[in-house]
Amino acid sequence: MSKKVVVISSSPRKSQNSDTLCDEFVKGAIDGGNEAKKYFLEDIEFSSCKACYACKTPDMKCVQQDGIAPILDDMMQADVIVYATPVYYFEMCGTLKMFFDRCYPIFRNLDGKDYYIIMAAGSHCGDALTGIKNFIGFSANPEIKEVFECIGNVTSQKDILEKVYEAGRNC
Repeated sequence: MSKKVVVISSSPRKSQNSDTLCDEFVKGAIDGGNEAKKYFLEDIEFSSCKACYACKTPDMKCVQQDGIAPILDDMMQADVIVYATPVYYFEMCGTLKMFFDRCYPIFRNLDGKDYYIIMAAGSHCGDALTGIKNFIGFSANPEIKEVFECIGNVTSQKDILEKVYEAGRNC
């Protein structure tokens, strides 16, 4: 059965390590017969959460008129969600954190989804996984299927490229 896959790439650099791994996951998902959509957050204009709580309505919609609403809608409909981040100072990058803050209207309504996490770093990933897992943990019955950690240049690491592709194909 075909699944809906949403990939969130929070890298500021298109076609670099974490974003390249996102592309591999998407290729695998499509080759596996799934519907996949990737969002490259740097291409989407959005502001930080204003903590106005206007989104806490049955509609679960943010009042800010920017590029986040379609992503949140797609996440609600998805079977699989992939979060990808470069690791900055042993944490997820600020763009992903700002995106997570904007997920406030829906974060408790992402129940029963499968998650994959992609992290790319220059040395080691430190504690970057903790914040991502904490966010995922707000939903009921989340299943983190796999975590991919890439150290260094991913284009020279065919094993991880293949592993991420296969995860997408078999998600």
